[in-house]
Amino acid sequence: MSGVLSLIRVPALAFLGGFLVVGGWIWGPQLWRQVPGFSWGSSSSSFSSGGSWFGDANRIGRPEVAPVLRSCVTRMLDLGRAEKVDPSAVYSMLKAGSMQVSISALAGGPNALTGNRTTKFAAIWGELASCIYAQDDRELCDPDNRAAMVEASTKFFAFAKQAETSKPPISGSDAQVLSNFSDRLLNALKNHRHYGTLVSADFGNFPPTEIARIMGEEKQTSDICRKR
Repeated sequence: MSGVLSLIRVPALAFLGGFLVVGGWIWGPQLWRQVPGFSWGSSSSSFSSGGSWFGDANRIGRPEVAPVLRSCVTRMLDLGRAEKVDPSAVYSMLKAGSMQVSISALAGGPNALTGNRTTKFAAIWGELASCIYAQDDRELCDPDNRAAMVEASTKFFAFAKQAETSKPPISGSDAQVLSNFSDRLLNALKNHRHYGTLVSADFGNFPPTEIARIMGEEKQTSDICRKR
């Protein structure tokens, strides 16, 4: 538990306490355009969606309040039944920490430290996305759960791509971990594309290449979210 929380808490506090206070409004638009999963300058863009604007607001809710987070965060932090944690707070810390890592990589250039953090955040997003996809298919018809599924997937592939281009290169074992997550998530994406749980518009105008390919190549064969 302490390992995951400390990993996301320190960068999150550094980001919130430093970047937003000192020069955030000056450099924010320029930097955030380069950060995975953020679109600036549109009233309909959002941190919550993990991407650009969306065609159907009824499909995409607020990931930080997704019911599925409670079970997934509890599992990821390896909490006992008696321990309680606010999943929305943990999710917000994860997003803020992810933002700080991305900005640090852009500002300081690739190095072993930023590469290591990027790899760890890719793995965290990959684990979260895997947990969300493992839920009952119809649970993911909920707009908030769908938003969490979209954002976790988008963040994973964005950070995995950063990790792949890290200098020095990430270790072979880390690369294999990310590759395993990628294979698992791509298979889940195919299934949910077939089920109609996910459609191309859910990922906005600029999804990661891997997601865009699945959404384009695979076709919907049913609609499990249709109300009967």
